[in-house]
Amino acid sequence: MKKVVIAGGTGFLGSYLTKRFTESGYEVLIISRQQGHVSWQKSSLEKALDGADLIINLAGKSINCRHTKRNRKLLIESRINPTIRIGEAIQFCQNPPKLWINASASGIYKPSIHQIMTEEKYEYADGFIAKLVLQWENTFFGMNLRNTRQAVLRTSVVLGKDGGALKPLGLLARLGLGGKQGKGNQMFSWIHIEDYFRTILFLIENESLTGVFNCTSPTAVTNEKFMFELRNKLRMPIGIPAPRFAIYLGAFIIGTEPSLILNSSNIQPKRLTDNGFKFTYSDLNKTLNNLIS
Repeated sequence: MKKVVIAGGTGFLGSYLTKRFTESGYEVLIISRQQGHVSWQKSSLEKALDGADLIINLAGKSINCRHTKRNRKLLIESRINPTIRIGEAIQFCQNPPKLWINASASGIYKPSIHQIMTEEKYEYADGFIAKLVLQWENTFFGMNLRNTRQAVLRTSVVLGKDGGALKPLGLLARLGLGGKQGKGNQMFSWIHIEDYFRTILFLIENESLTGVFNCTSPTAVTNEKFMFELRNKLRMPIGIPAPRFAIYLGAFIIGTEPSLILNSSNIQPKRLTDNGFKFTYSDLNKTLNNLIS
Protein backbone atom coordinates (compact mmCIF):
# COMPACT_ATOMS: atom_id res chain seq x y z
CA MET A 1 0.00 0.00 0.00
CA LYS A 2 1.25 3.48 -0.87
CA LYS A 3 1.95 5.75 2.08
CA VAL A 4 1.27 9.46 2.49
CA VAL A 5 2.46 11.44 5.50
CA ILE A 6 0.76 14.77 6.25
CA ALA A 7 2.35 17.24 8.65
CA GLY A 8 -0.17 19.59 10.23
CA GLY A 9 -2.94 17.43 8.87
CA THR A 10 -5.63 18.11 11.47
CA GLY A 11 -7.12 21.29 9.97
CA PHE A 12 -9.58 22.06 7.21
CA LEU A 13 -7.23 21.23 4.34
CA GLY A 14 -5.39 18.34 5.98
CA SER A 15 -8.63 16.62 7.00
CA TYR A 16 -9.91 16.74 3.43
CA LEU A 17 -6.63 15.37 2.04
CA THR A 18 -6.66 12.58 4.62
CA LYS A 19 -10.18 11.60 3.57
CA ARG A 20 -9.43 11.69 -0.17
CA PHE A 21 -6.12 9.84 0.03
CA THR A 22 -7.71 7.16 2.24
CA GLU A 23 -10.53 6.78 -0.29
CA SER A 24 -7.88 6.44 -3.01
CA GLY A 25 -6.26 3.48 -1.23
CA TYR A 26 -3.34 5.18 0.51
CA GLU A 27 -2.16 4.63 4.05
CA VAL A 28 -2.23 8.08 5.66
CA LEU A 29 -0.14 9.10 8.67
CA ILE A 30 -0.60 12.46 10.40
CA ILE A 31 2.21 14.35 12.11
CA SER A 32 0.86 16.51 14.92
CA ARG A 33 0.96 17.01 18.68
CA GLN A 34 -2.30 15.10 19.11
CA GLN A 35 -2.33 11.73 20.80
CA GLY A 36 -2.37 8.83 18.37
CA HIS A 37 -0.56 10.75 15.63
CA VAL A 38 3.09 10.68 14.65
CA SER A 39 5.00 12.96 17.03
CA TRP A 40 7.55 15.58 16.01
CA GLN A 41 10.35 13.62 17.71
CA LYS A 42 13.20 12.78 15.36
CA SER A 43 12.88 8.99 15.71
CA SER A 44 9.11 9.08 15.11
CA LEU A 45 9.50 11.29 12.05
CA GLU A 46 12.16 9.04 10.54
CA LYS A 47 10.03 5.93 11.06
CA ALA A 48 6.95 7.55 9.51
CA LEU A 49 8.81 9.06 6.55
CA ASP A 50 10.86 5.99 5.69
CA GLY A 51 9.34 4.32 2.65
CA ALA A 52 6.70 7.01 2.15
CA ASP A 53 5.58 7.89 -1.35
CA LEU A 54 4.76 11.44 -0.32
CA ILE A 55 5.17 13.88 2.55
CA ILE A 56 2.92 16.95 2.54
CA ASN A 57 3.86 19.72 4.96
CA LEU A 58 0.93 21.95 5.92
CA ALA A 59 2.27 22.87 9.36
CA GLY A 60 2.05 26.52 10.37
CA LYS A 61 0.01 28.97 12.42
CA SER A 62 -2.82 30.52 10.41
CA ILE A 63 -2.04 33.93 8.93
CA ASN A 64 -5.64 34.88 9.78
CA CYS A 65 -4.57 36.78 12.91
CA ARG A 66 -3.28 40.19 13.94
CA HIS A 67 0.34 40.40 12.84
CA THR A 68 1.66 41.58 16.18
CA LYS A 69 5.30 41.11 17.12
CA ARG A 70 4.44 37.95 19.08
CA ASN A 71 2.28 36.51 16.30
CA ARG A 72 4.90 37.28 13.67
CA LYS A 73 7.41 35.25 15.68
CA LEU A 74 4.94 32.37 15.93
CA LEU A 75 4.06 32.57 12.24
CA ILE A 76 7.74 32.28 11.31
CA GLU A 77 8.72 29.59 13.81
CA SER A 78 5.66 27.42 13.13
CA ARG A 79 6.69 27.18 9.47
CA ILE A 80 10.47 27.18 9.51
CA ASN A 81 11.03 24.76 12.39
CA PRO A 82 8.78 21.93 11.09
CA THR A 83 10.30 22.28 7.62
CA ILE A 84 13.79 21.88 9.06
CA ARG A 85 12.72 18.90 11.19
CA ILE A 86 11.16 17.12 8.23
CA GLY A 87 14.19 17.77 6.03
CA GLU A 88 16.62 16.51 8.65
CA ALA A 89 14.51 13.38 9.22
CA ILE A 90 14.43 12.65 5.49
CA GLN A 91 18.23 12.80 5.39
CA PHE A 92 18.37 9.86 7.82
CA CYS A 93 15.79 7.68 6.05
CA GLN A 94 16.97 4.45 4.47
CA ASN A 95 14.18 4.81 1.89
CA PRO A 96 13.40 8.54 1.77
CA PRO A 97 10.03 9.82 0.50
CA LYS A 98 9.80 10.03 -3.26
CA LEU A 99 8.14 13.45 -3.17
CA TRP A 100 7.95 16.27 -0.64
CA ILE A 101 5.27 18.89 -1.24
CA ASN A 102 5.47 21.95 0.98
CA ALA A 103 2.65 24.39 1.47
CA SER A 104 3.32 27.99 0.49
CA ALA A 105 1.18 31.05 -0.12
CA SER A 106 0.25 33.32 -2.99
CA GLY A 107 0.81 36.20 -0.57
CA ILE A 108 4.41 36.24 -1.74
CA TYR A 109 3.26 38.18 -4.83
CA LYS A 110 2.79 41.92 -5.04
CA PRO A 111 -0.90 42.87 -4.86
CA SER A 112 -2.02 43.64 -8.40
CA ILE A 113 -5.29 44.28 -10.16
CA HIS A 114 -4.12 44.30 -13.78
CA GLN A 115 -0.76 42.52 -13.70
CA ILE A 116 -1.14 38.74 -13.72
CA MET A 117 1.39 36.91 -11.55
CA THR A 118 2.78 33.59 -12.78
CA GLU A 119 5.69 31.47 -11.59
CA GLU A 120 7.80 32.96 -14.37
CA LYS A 121 6.58 36.54 -14.56
CA TYR A 122 5.97 38.17 -11.22
CA GLU A 123 6.86 40.78 -8.63
CA TYR A 124 7.29 39.92 -5.00
CA ALA A 125 5.57 42.01 -2.34
CA ASP A 126 7.69 43.69 0.33
CA GLY A 127 5.44 43.13 3.37
CA PHE A 128 5.73 40.69 6.24
CA ILE A 129 3.79 37.83 4.63
CA ALA A 130 5.85 37.92 1.43
CA LYS A 131 9.10 37.88 3.40
CA LEU A 132 7.81 35.04 5.56
CA VAL A 133 6.84 32.94 2.53
CA LEU A 134 10.19 33.59 0.83
CA GLN A 135 12.07 32.54 3.98
CA TRP A 136 9.89 29.43 4.21
CA GLU A 137 10.54 28.45 0.59
CA ASN A 138 14.28 29.14 0.86
CA THR A 139 14.44 26.90 3.92
CA PHE A 140 12.57 24.16 2.06
CA PHE A 141 14.68 24.26 -1.10
CA GLY A 142 17.85 24.67 0.97
CA MET A 143 17.58 21.11 2.32
CA ASN A 144 20.14 18.79 0.75
CA LEU A 145 17.91 15.97 -0.49
CA ARG A 146 19.29 13.91 -3.34
CA ASN A 147 16.57 11.28 -3.59
CA THR A 148 13.43 13.26 -2.76
CA ARG A 149 11.72 15.40 -5.36
CA GLN A 150 10.57 18.77 -4.00
CA ALA A 151 7.69 21.06 -4.94
CA VAL A 152 5.90 23.98 -3.27
CA LEU A 153 2.29 25.00 -3.80
CA ARG A 154 1.73 28.75 -3.66
CA THR A 155 -1.89 28.43 -2.71
CA SER A 156 -4.61 31.06 -2.92
CA VAL A 157 -7.91 30.96 -1.00
CA VAL A 158 -9.13 27.35 -0.78
CA LEU A 159 -12.90 26.90 -1.10
CA GLY A 160 -14.48 23.87 0.56
CA LYS A 161 -17.65 22.76 2.34
CA ASP A 162 -16.36 22.20 5.84
CA GLY A 163 -14.22 25.24 6.57
CA GLY A 164 -11.91 27.80 5.04
CA ALA A 165 -12.98 31.18 3.71
CA LEU A 166 -16.37 30.10 2.39
CA LYS A 167 -17.90 29.75 5.86
CA PRO A 168 -17.40 33.35 7.09
CA LEU A 169 -18.08 34.83 3.66
CA GLY A 170 -21.23 32.75 3.34
CA LEU A 171 -22.37 33.89 6.78
CA LEU A 172 -21.92 37.54 5.78
CA ALA A 173 -23.93 36.94 2.62
CA ARG A 174 -26.76 35.20 4.53
CA LEU A 175 -26.94 38.16 6.90
CA GLY A 176 -27.30 40.58 4.00
CA LEU A 177 -23.77 41.91 4.49
CA GLY A 178 -22.28 40.23 1.44
CA GLY A 179 -21.64 43.28 -0.69
CA LYS A 180 -18.31 44.29 -2.13
CA GLN A 181 -15.49 44.77 0.36
CA GLY A 182 -13.54 47.99 0.01
CA LYS A 183 -13.61 49.13 -3.61
CA GLY A 184 -14.48 45.61 -4.70
CA ASN A 185 -12.14 45.78 -7.70
CA GLN A 186 -9.39 43.82 -5.97
CA MET A 187 -8.85 40.44 -7.63
CA PHE A 188 -9.77 37.28 -5.73
CA SER A 189 -7.76 34.16 -6.58
CA TRP A 190 -9.29 30.91 -5.36
CA ILE A 191 -9.19 27.13 -5.79
CA HIS A 192 -11.72 24.37 -5.10
CA ILE A 193 -10.40 22.00 -2.45
CA GLU A 194 -10.84 19.00 -4.77
CA ASP A 195 -8.60 20.64 -7.38
CA TYR A 196 -6.02 21.16 -4.63
CA PHE A 197 -6.10 17.40 -4.01
CA ARG A 198 -5.97 16.69 -7.75
CA THR A 199 -2.96 19.01 -8.09
CA ILE A 200 -1.10 16.84 -5.60
CA LEU A 201 -2.05 13.68 -7.53
CA PHE A 202 -0.83 15.37 -10.71
CA LEU A 203 2.56 16.09 -9.15
CA ILE A 204 2.82 12.51 -7.90
CA GLU A 205 2.15 11.15 -11.38
CA ASN A 206 4.40 13.57 -13.27
CA GLU A 207 7.80 12.66 -11.86
CA SER A 208 9.76 15.27 -13.82
CA LEU A 209 8.00 18.20 -12.15
CA THR A 210 9.78 20.07 -9.37
CA GLY A 211 9.95 23.60 -7.98
CA VAL A 212 7.27 26.26 -7.53
CA PHE A 213 3.65 25.87 -8.63
CA ASN A 214 0.83 28.38 -8.28
CA CYS A 215 -2.07 26.42 -6.81
CA THR A 216 -5.04 28.50 -7.84
CA SER A 217 -7.89 28.39 -10.33
CA PRO A 218 -7.07 30.01 -13.70
CA THR A 219 -10.16 32.22 -13.37
CA ALA A 220 -9.58 34.87 -10.74
CA VAL A 221 -12.52 37.25 -10.27
CA THR A 222 -13.00 40.60 -8.59
CA ASN A 223 -14.10 40.70 -4.97
CA GLU A 224 -17.36 42.32 -6.10
CA LYS A 225 -17.99 39.53 -8.62
CA PHE A 226 -17.25 36.80 -6.08
CA MET A 227 -19.62 38.27 -3.49
CA PHE A 228 -22.32 38.76 -6.15
CA GLU A 229 -22.10 35.09 -7.23
CA LEU A 230 -22.12 33.97 -3.60
CA ARG A 231 -25.24 36.02 -2.84
CA ASN A 232 -26.95 34.66 -5.94
CA LYS A 233 -26.23 31.09 -4.90
CA LEU A 234 -27.63 31.78 -1.44
CA ARG A 235 -30.66 33.58 -2.93
CA MET A 236 -29.90 36.71 -0.95
CA PRO A 237 -30.91 39.81 -2.98
CA ILE A 238 -29.36 42.26 -0.51
CA GLY A 239 -25.63 42.75 -0.15
CA ILE A 240 -24.60 45.74 1.93
CA PRO A 241 -21.06 46.77 0.96
CA ALA A 242 -18.29 47.17 3.52
CA PRO A 243 -16.25 50.34 2.96
CA ARG A 244 -12.54 50.36 3.69
CA PHE A 245 -12.87 51.89 7.16
CA ALA A 246 -15.40 49.20 8.13
CA ILE A 247 -13.00 46.49 7.01
CA TYR A 248 -10.28 47.96 9.23
CA LEU A 249 -12.67 48.22 12.18
CA GLY A 250 -14.04 44.73 11.70
CA ALA A 251 -10.55 43.25 11.30
CA PHE A 252 -9.50 44.85 14.56
CA ILE A 253 -12.55 43.47 16.35
CA ILE A 254 -12.14 39.88 15.15
CA GLY A 255 -8.35 39.93 15.39
CA THR A 256 -7.19 39.66 11.81
CA GLU A 257 -5.42 41.78 9.18
CA PRO A 258 -7.45 43.96 6.77
CA SER A 259 -4.91 43.29 4.02
CA LEU A 260 -6.18 39.70 3.80
CA ILE A 261 -9.44 41.13 2.40
CA LEU A 262 -8.32 44.32 0.67
CA ASN A 263 -5.16 43.17 -1.14
CA SER A 264 -5.63 42.18 -4.77
CA SER A 265 -4.53 38.66 -5.75
CA ASN A 266 -4.36 38.15 -9.53
CA ILE A 267 -2.58 34.84 -10.03
CA GLN A 268 -2.41 32.24 -12.80
CA PRO A 269 -1.29 28.57 -12.41
CA LYS A 270 0.83 28.69 -15.56
CA ARG A 271 3.17 25.80 -14.75
CA LEU A 272 0.27 23.47 -13.98
CA THR A 273 -1.71 24.30 -17.12
CA ASP A 274 1.39 24.34 -19.34
CA ASN A 275 2.15 20.80 -18.18
CA GLY A 276 -1.34 19.57 -18.96
CA PHE A 277 -3.27 19.88 -15.71
CA LYS A 278 -7.03 20.28 -16.25
CA PHE A 279 -9.06 21.95 -13.53
CA THR A 280 -12.38 20.32 -12.68
CA TYR A 281 -13.56 23.54 -11.08
CA SER A 282 -12.35 26.55 -13.04
CA ASP A 283 -15.82 28.12 -13.18
CA LEU A 284 -16.88 29.98 -10.02
CA ASN A 285 -20.59 29.30 -10.48
CA LYS A 286 -19.97 25.55 -10.87
CA THR A 287 -17.75 25.65 -7.80
CA LEU A 288 -20.37 27.35 -5.63
CA ASN A 289 -23.06 24.98 -6.90
CA ASN A 290 -20.90 22.06 -5.80
CA LEU A 291 -20.01 23.44 -2.39
CA ILE A 292 -23.26 25.08 -1.28
CA SER A 293 -26.39 22.99 -0.98
